[in-house]
Amino acid sequence: MLKVILSGGFLATAVALGGVPALILAISLLIGLWLIWGARRWAYVTVSEVETAVLFHAGSHNFSRFLGPGRHWALPFAERVSHTIPTAPGTVKGACVQAETSGGIPLTIEWSLSYKLNPFQIAAKSRPKLARSLPQKAATIATKHINHVLRHVLSEYSVADLSRPGAVKRLEREVRQQAMARLSSLGFEVSRLMLGAIEMPSSVRAALSAAYERQVRTEVEAASLARLHQVVSQFSETDMQRLMELERIYKLGQNGVTLLYPTAVSPPTQPANPNNGRRFTDGRRRPSALFRRPMPPDAIAGH
Repeated sequence: MLKVILSGGFLATAVALGGVPALILAISLLIGLWLIWGARRWAYVTVSEVETAVLFHAGSHNFSRFLGPGRHWALPFAERVSHTIPTAPGTVKGACVQAETSGGIPLTIEWSLSYKLNPFQIAAKSRPKLARSLPQKAATIATKHINHVLRHVLSEYSVADLSRPGAVKRLEREVRQQAMARLSSLGFEVSRLMLGAIEMPSSVRAALSAAYERQVRTEVEAASLARLHQVVSQFSETDMQRLMELERIYKLGQNGVTLLYPTAVSPPTQPANPNNGRRFTDGRRRPSALFRRPMPPDAIAGH
């Protein structure tokens, strides 16, 4: 409306200033300006650098072509831009629920996908359908295919396989390869796919814990037997005979047989009195100091 008012004011000004010749010149100028504006409005399409425009035929509403970033020529009144597809990097997260293993155990696996859209890599026969679904349903399409790939790959794994070291990384690599093969034909450029937590039924988790404990116990026992064999291999024949005798004694003790062994008599702890048992020079035995008594005075005088 503003353009029409400005155009009328311009024509009135031209008539007032120059009469009919000025009016004709003003009309010619306005027609040129209107043509330029119409061409820019209807014949050229400007697309943002993070988008891809979808062009449809105006009459039949059939898909025409994709337009990348920049300015493009379109047939006026024959082609129209219906919507645009965002091409900036995006991320979608989800969870594959009740995915069964090769043994029929249902698992739930969380995942995260990073991607960006490139509609120009879509096959020609698939472009009309995807041109209508990608602008609004790109995340839904990616979720559907990732869940399908996860169910397919997981069906080749058992719960025991998933509990081994490095199994999750191997599963993630296989899922990423198959997802890239599927989504690339749909216009997706996958940059990263990561798997999150794997949820198992409580009964399965308890069984895995018990199996792991048995495995650890077996490994410890095997290592102990290996060390024992290494030590025993260094024994001499005499050492082996002693071990066999100890084993025999141990078994007899378990059967209730008591074995008695003689014990050695230890020598006296106190040495004998050096004065005991000594004799005088005349052959008489000297009495022990323990039994010696003082002599009476008359006996001393007699000596």
